[in-house]
Amino acid sequence: MQQATKVSKVNRPVSPPQPTREHIPGAQPARWLKKVKLLAIALTCFMLSLVVIAQYSSLVIMNHHLGSARSELAEARESVRSLELEAARLGSISRIDEIAREELGMIEPEAAQLQVISASQRERSQPGE
Repeated sequence: MQQATKVSKVNRPVSPPQPTREHIPGAQPARWLKKVKLLAIALTCFMLSLVVIAQYSSLVIMNHHLGSARSELAEARESVRSLELEAARLGSISRIDEIAREELGMIEPEAAQLQVISASQRERSQPGE
């Protein structure tokens, strides 16, 4: 036991504490300024990335709307084409003739029933006569 106490009593030379940056006058504001600059750069990068993401999402949404509008336009064009064909079919002379004969009971006039009337400039009467 005596030996153990002798060993523990041995004084080791203690070196004086080395000055660190915290202990050097004027180093604290410079370190704080570097942290603020780094934080400002990080926030700027973050904000720019948010702007880029917002732009891309806006682009995707606009592209979706454009696709929807194109499909609606194609449907409208097809509808117009279909309606034009229907109007042409309904307005055809053969269909009108068929309806006049079958549904309305009309018949062709005989040649004696037709009269051609022409009016020349001299023979025209003035309105109100």
